[in-house]
Amino acid sequence: MTRLLILVEGQSEEVFAKRTLAPHLAAFGVYASVTVLRTKRIMSGGAFRGGVTSYAKIRQNLLELLGDRNARVTTLLDFYGLPEDFPGRAAVLATPGLTAHDKAIRLQQAFADDIDQARFMPFLALHEFEAWLFSRPEAVAEHFGNPALAAALSAIVQQAGTPEEINNDPATHPSARIERLIPSFKKTSDGPTILHKTTLTTVRTACPHFGEWLTTLEGLGEPTENLSAVA
Repeated sequence: MTRLLILVEGQSEEVFAKRTLAPHLAAFGVYASVTVLRTKRIMSGGAFRGGVTSYAKIRQNLLELLGDRNARVTTLLDFYGLPEDFPGRAAVLATPGLTAHDKAIRLQQAFADDIDQARFMPFLALHEFEAWLFSRPEAVAEHFGNPALAAALSAIVQQAGTPEEINNDPATHPSARIERLIPSFKKTSDGPTILHKTTLTTVRTACPHFGEWLTTLEGLGEPTENLSAVA
């Protein structure tokens, strides 16, 4: 059995990780707990949670989780909107010829180097969590009862190449495109629900960078049926 602590960016990611990702990983003997990034403490003793305001906040949250020496730790943070002080960000974004996947891999490595803990496995979603909704446009169309959405979303994917390559511009990043097509879209409820209906198998096929992360997390444990056989 492996314990995994997941630091997520906001409520949408929290719901997805708890509803869809954690049960999937449990079948591999990996038991996940989810923590939303805390950005600010308040006088009453509580905290504001969600959103990335600075790398210092990310680092502080991670080091707290890594204080649990019996657990592995990973992140679910968006590549889009990373704070300017994120390790390696300036150099990576200034390097010509890199694919989106190349950039994410280099930033994850810089992230790992800065934290410098063997139990830490960084992950940055390309370009953001909502890109995964483009993995199966029909699921979005079915959810909103609007068949025309499937063609519109498919056209965006075809133009970009894959859902993870839908770009990083403020006007055209994945969630901006979805909100323009679907004004009623609610990130924290519609997004995780659609992904749950889409299935992780579909998302990992359409989104290779996500698929690499999922495979890594699955590999931390051992399928429960095998554990039972050994017992």
